[in-house]
Amino acid sequence: MAESKNMEETFKKELSAQFYDIVQKIIMSEKSTRLVEFENKMTFQVAKFATKPMIKLLIENEFGKKVKSVNTVNAIDGKKRAIVTFKDESVASDLASELGLI
Repeated sequence: MAESKNMEETFKKELSAQFYDIVQKIIMSEKSTRLVEFENKMTFQVAKFATKPMIKLLIENEFGKKVKSVNTVNAIDGKKRAIVTFKDESVASDLASELGLI
């Protein structure tokens, strides 16, 4: 039992170390601010190799909030963006205010 708990803690530490390699920054534009306020979504710039399940796992582990869905967009400028929808109401606005974005 103690061994599995230790492995879980090690896994979470490893995920936290990789978070900033994959999730590069939070995008806050007029449109993304509207998504935060009205649709409970946040927009992140992510690495090109990041997959939806990987992004979901990283966001849930780093912020401790449940994710409903992840949509990805490959922008014309060569960057990949992930639009993350949270399960609970007003989680995105609470998280944005905690991070000092709004």
